Amino acid sequence: MKTSVQITHSPETWKNLQNEVGQILRECGFYAKVDKNIETTRGTVDVDVYAEDHSRVPEIKYLIECKHWKTRVPKTIVHAFRTVVSDFGANVGLIVSSVGFQSGAFDTVKKSPVKLVNWREFQDLFINVWSEHYFTPELYKVADPLREYTEPINSRIFRKANLLSKERQTKFKELRAKHLALALYALPLFHDLSLFGMLLPKLPIKESLQDLDSHGIYLPQDILDAATLRELLEALSRNCISTIAEFDEVFGERA
Repeated sequence: MKTSVQITHSPETWKNLQNEVGQILRECGFYAKVDKNIETTRGTVDVDVYAEDHSRVPEIKYLIECKHWKTRVPKTIVHAFRTVVSDFGANVGLIVSSVGFQSGAFDTVKKSPVKLVNWREFQDLFINVWSEHYFTPELYKVADPLREYTEPINSRIFRKANLLSKERQTKFKELRAKHLALALYALPLFHDLSLFGMLLPKLPIKESLQDLDSHGIYLPQDILDAATLRELLEALSRNCISTIAEFDEVFGERA
């Protein structure tokens, strides 16, 4: 499923581009090595990123070249990379270009396992796998206690709350009301993986949510301002951790 949402911002240098590609693939659950020497039928070749997807049978091997150039990648470079992919026997070859490709480059990779993509298109290829294997599990790690503290019915939490002083019971209720919006926004993102793409609004979410404060709905500003999925994950994690700490303080422990 195509999406207009980015995992992270466009890298500023070739090294950043190479490292970001490797990081995203590792977060997808792949083995990924940056700047790797490989053996082909014609000898040793250095590739920017080598990756293996062991979740597939047979496994899928990727060769990836990262071109953070000021000019479009010419078809001669594309043709040479296509040869490397063929000589190595990779399942997929990707050239990630910051500014695109020259005329004729796409004809060069027809009927081959090589794809020519820009940074956004590279992220589109892996965004669903990344969301399932990284975004969702990472958010679950930090946010699940918030679910327990804020869900409408939780007999275990409520039994503990009833043992608190009246002052702490009041504080508990205030926290539940204050942070309900955070819980309602964060929790569905790790409850139904198959719906991730549909649940996630266009970023930043402040553009699609109007007048929250006037309706008594509070979401922290860094969540509203997050422009990429990585920024959103970081903002959600920070706020979930600090919010859970407030609940923990009321109970004197993790309830």
